Amino acid sequence: MSVAAPFLALTFLISLIAFAGIYKIPGAQTPESPRGLPVWLLAVWGPSLAAIVLTARSGELADLLARVVMLSGVPAPVWAMAFSPVAALALVVHRHGGIPQAHVLTNGVIAKLVLLNLVLGPLGEELGWRGVLQPELADQVGWVAGSLVVGAIWFAWHLPLWLVDSPQSEIPIPLFGAHVMAYAVILGAMTHLSPSLAPAILFHLWVNVAAGLALLGGLGTSASYFRATLLPYWGIAFAATAWVLALG
Repeated sequence: MSVAAPFLALTFLISLIAFAGIYKIPGAQTPESPRGLPVWLLAVWGPSLAAIVLTARSGELADLLARVVMLSGVPAPVWAMAFSPVAALALVVHRHGGIPQAHVLTNGVIAKLVLLNLVLGPLGEELGWRGVLQPELADQVGWVAGSLVVGAIWFAWHLPLWLVDSPQSEIPIPLFGAHVMAYAVILGAMTHLSPSLAPAILFHLWVNVAAGLALLGGLGTSASYFRATLLPYWGIAFAATAWVLALG
């Protein structure tokens, strides 16, 4: 039985209710405030919460959670894709001739950035997008088309962030959408090539962390960083697609 429709309905219901709280509750516009953090967590965790609810009902929750911590059987190129955002960041650093505000990037700052982005990013999303929705759509229309559909839905799910003072709102919507579609193709290839969700979680994490490091390190604005890394990410997406096709 298809779970795509109930998954999407529950995901958007959870996230939109939480977003209404972000929009209406004074002081909840940032996840760094005591009032904001719980509401932002609920908004971000919409996809994973929906996946947990639906797989618990079908008796597949244990299998889904096992895929999160699965490390064996993952091809080496998939691990390379998981850390490819670091290469995109390195390219921007090279163009700037270094990190202008490197002194700001202490171990404590980096640890906080990683933890915050892990909880308010891939852990709340990837159980749903790549754990539930991607495999079902891939079975129906193939992994490439499925990835593009997931990417379009994923992009639409982010759009309310332009109504509040979020980091994403500083990025032109078409530019952000082009990035999301590249990520979706890369993540779709990773999901096609490996049963584990760990590489997808790591890729999503490092996409967010790399952007945060660039901003804190003085490597331009969020918009300029996204412009500088758009072609590299699409290069990775095309390389991932070519590799999957080569494997037959």
